[in-house]
Amino acid sequence: MKITVVADEDTVLGLKLAGVNETYIVNSPVEAESRIRELSTRQDIGLIIITEQIGSKIRKLIQDIIRKGFPIILEIPDKTGEVKGAVDPIRELVRKAVGVDIKIGKHR
Repeated sequence: MKITVVADEDTVLGLKLAGVNETYIVNSPVEAESRIRELSTRQDIGLIIITEQIGSKIRKLIQDIIRKGFPIILEIPDKTGEVKGAVDPIRELVRKAVGVDIKIGKHR
């Protein structure tokens, strides 16, 4: 299964340096939604990494894909930092699977 990134230029560059080969730079929510829709239909994609900024603008699509269960959508902060109230899809999957909400604290 492939890991892919759909994000702004800086995030894509950082994740390319980390070894992610399939990346897509998007400049608008419409562009992001179109690309994520297309990627979510591919059988070879297991994980789509997006920024919280993008996720907050196309929340309905992200929730639909998460409900479907595949591929996994992972939202990460961009260079501006965390989005207050952003949905953590991994936490949500754990909550649904085991019925317990997990709280992950930040280490200093």
